[in-house]
Amino acid sequence: MTQNETRKDLAIEALGVGLSVIEASERSKVSRATVYRWLENDDFRGQVQRRQSEVLERVSRRLSALSLQSLETLSDLMTSDDENIRLRASSSVLSRFTEILELLRLEKRLEVLEAQVLEKKRL
Repeated sequence: MTQNETRKDLAIEALGVGLSVIEASERSKVSRATVYRWLENDDFRGQVQRRQSEVLERVSRRLSALSLQSLETLSDLMTSDDENIRLRASSSVLSRFTEILELLRLEKRLEVLEAQVLEKKRL
């Protein structure tokens, strides 16, 4: 592997985990202009996007696990002897439930719209 490829890999990793172009240039020991030039290349940009997707997928899996743990905690708090704690836990559950319902409604509406767009394209 050439030194330039190693530097590109370092920049891809930095950009892939959400660092700025400035931080990516510092980590890969190249100028900002070089990182911007690399970003004009479809292959390089594709590699950055793939790395971002991998990171997002990993974060998503971790958040899912933590969400289950959080639900258990809320469930435990809802049986607390302290009325204020029960009230806050219940309020939190209801608030999140409402948000989830709204997201589900939006998702269904989006699916309908997407189906309509696809149907119009077929005609």
